[in-house]
Amino acid sequence: MTTSDELTASRFGVETHSLEDRALIVETCTKMAWAIDERRWDDLGLLFANKLRIDYTDIFGGEPSVITPADMVRTSQLLLGSLDATQHLVASHVVEGSGDTAYCRSMVQASHLKQNRTGEPMWTVGAQYHMDLVRTPDGWRISGIRVVMNWATGNREVMRLGKTRPSA
Repeated sequence: MTTSDELTASRFGVETHSLEDRALIVETCTKMAWAIDERRWDDLGLLFANKLRIDYTDIFGGEPSVITPADMVRTSQLLLGSLDATQHLVASHVVEGSGDTAYCRSMVQASHLKQNRTGEPMWTVGAQYHMDLVRTPDGWRISGIRVVMNWATGNREVMRLGKTRPSA
């Protein structure tokens, strides 16, 4: 007979973080969404480790890359800075790992709003965040993000229209 603990471990991996660490890990992941939606770019940069492995290929194509926190902030500003609004609803966090490393996966519904003349003003994505985190002297920091898109609805053109044009 399989126990509940064995079933959880087989489905979700072994988790040995304290409840306090788990709360801090989930909060770090959630703060990323808040910082983006509130356009708090300086705060966003503080959530990342010195090097960040990102993979948004499921949504935007391209290749995964390793970037700095400053690069992530610039990219976020470029992609989202001219949108009228965004809202990233993040929930259903599952935390795995032990010691000074963690893995947190969660569900996200991200809505992107830009009034335009080419169609509907909103593009919404349902996806999963897969985040790697490391414990630093300053707390938990995100060291990897992979986004897996489950569905999308609305006008994807909103993302092109929302891009901030780099200044010359």
